[in-house]
Amino acid sequence: MNVTIKLMLSVNGIRIAKGGTFPLRRRQPEQVALDWIKEIKKEMNVEDVLEVFADGEDITEKFDRYQKTNW
Repeated sequence: MNVTIKLMLSVNGIRIAKGGTFPLRRRQPEQVALDWIKEIKKEMNVEDVLEVFADGEDITEKFDRYQKTNW
């Protein structure tokens, strides 16, 4: 099963949107988003994660809680 993740990030003071489809592989969508953001941070100076959507659903609050306990 796959999940479509859409992110709104702050990079060098600019809002950037990124999106992609990823396999869940027994993971929660917030874990998939966090793993992807870690990869993005290797390439860009991500200052903040503004919004996170999974399959069209706003999961920003779930993501924030997950990030605080698993970063």
